[in-house]
Amino acid sequence: MADATHIMNDIETLGTGDDALILSIGAVKFNALGDFDSFHMAIDVDDAQRHGLTISARTVLWWMEEDKADARRALLALKRHPLLTVLDDYRAWYGEKSLPTWGNGATFDNVIMRSAFRAVAQEAPWQFWHDRCYRTMKSLPGAPKLKRAGVHHSALDDARSQARHLIKIWQHLGFEDTPNG
Repeated sequence: MADATHIMNDIETLGTGDDALILSIGAVKFNALGDFDSFHMAIDVDDAQRHGLTISARTVLWWMEEDKADARRALLALKRHPLLTVLDDYRAWYGEKSLPTWGNGATFDNVIMRSAFRAVAQEAPWQFWHDRCYRTMKSLPGAPKLKRAGVHHSALDDARSQARHLIKIWQHLGFEDTPNG
């Protein structure tokens, strides 16, 4: 079996634009057998704003909705770190080799993370040709439905749920191991 390692990113933000302020990054390394390593850190909001990342009032109001109470509690329980520290730690966790890197939407997680890396004068650790869109895969006809585990809108819980769901989609498509990058 030639299981290639993939990365599933999930971020929680205070906006939806390319330069949105990231509250937390959750990510897992995974292959056809499941997820096997994880990353989860929260970012200091003031520090992120100093780097030019932006906040949307509409997204702040979304976070204040009653059904986001568990996600807010989970987020507020995390220690917050400077943006550069989080991105450096993510890069160290990610490793030196570019891997297929998934985000939930072609224009969301990976794009916003690339903007954050640019804000601190760094490149994302994956090459553009390794960008993958989980949202596209989950919308394929006949794809199994997502079964969430953990707290919805906790970056790490969402990354794990999405990786496990993607594996089920691959199995549905007839892949016996992880598709290579």
